Amino acid sequence: MTQVAFSDGFRSVRIAGHSGYSEEGSDIVCAAISAMANYFCNAAESFGAKAEVRTDEEKGILSWKLLAPCSEAVRLAEALCREVEELEKQYPRYVRVINSERE
Repeated sequence: MTQVAFSDGFRSVRIAGHSGYSEEGSDIVCAAISAMANYFCNAAESFGAKAEVRTDEEKGILSWKLLAPCSEAVRLAEALCREVEELEKQYPRYVRVINSERE
């Protein structure tokens, strides 16, 4: 299962784990999350967000933490959360959203 966690007012995002929906190379859930994460990181950077980004492809981890105020990046993280929540509704056995902003 892939867990996507949002915290610190959407200034921190952590994506961890492999969805396990299908074998590597044909896992549509993993592909969707990867595409969303790449778009999010690239878009936030294009708005000038300064963030600490760490990845571990072997473990399936991406962590992103905003280092300086950037309202556009926060709104992008909020949008990412909504999109991943929609994916979670479709594939609840493979995706879990942890949103400390609503808990």
